[in-house]
Amino acid sequence: MSNPYTAAEEFVRDFRATEYALKRSGFLRKNREAAEADWDLFARSLGQPFFDHVIGKEIATTLIGNPPRRLLADMSWSPEQPARLINVAQVIINGVCRVRNSYVHGEKFTGGPEGQWDRDLILIEEAHAVLIEAMQFPGSPLRDENR
Repeated sequence: MSNPYTAAEEFVRDFRATEYALKRSGFLRKNREAAEADWDLFARSLGQPFFDHVIGKEIATTLIGNPPRRLLADMSWSPEQPARLINVAQVIINGVCRVRNSYVHGEKFTGGPEGQWDRDLILIEEAHAVLIEAMQFPGSPLRDENR
C-alpha cells in the first residue's frame, strides 16, 4: 500500500486549489456573509456528461458504488447501507466533498474494521481522481482556457 497520508495530502492540496478557483470564478453560495464555494453549482455546471465520463473511465467505482457515510452528532455513521451515487451532484457532494471532510476532520486512517485503512485510501484516491477530472473536463468552467 502506498503512504495513505501522502495521497490524502495531495488530494487536500488539489481540493484547496479547486475551492479557491471556484470562489474566484463566481461559484459562491448565495446569501452568505463569508465567501463559500458552491460545489453544488459547480456539479450542475459539469452536468450528466461528466458523470457519464467518470463512469466510463471507471475511476471511482468504490466512491460511486459504496460511497462514504456521514458521521452524525450521536457519533453514528449514516446511512447504515449507503446507496449508490447516481448523478454528478452526488459524486461531487456526497463523494469528493465528503471524503475531504472526513479526512480533514480526522475520520480517516483511525483504525476501525479490518480493511478500513485500505478503503479509506481507495476513497481518497478515487475522490482525487474525480476532482482532477472535474478540473480538466471539456467545458468545465475551471479549465484554464475557460477562465
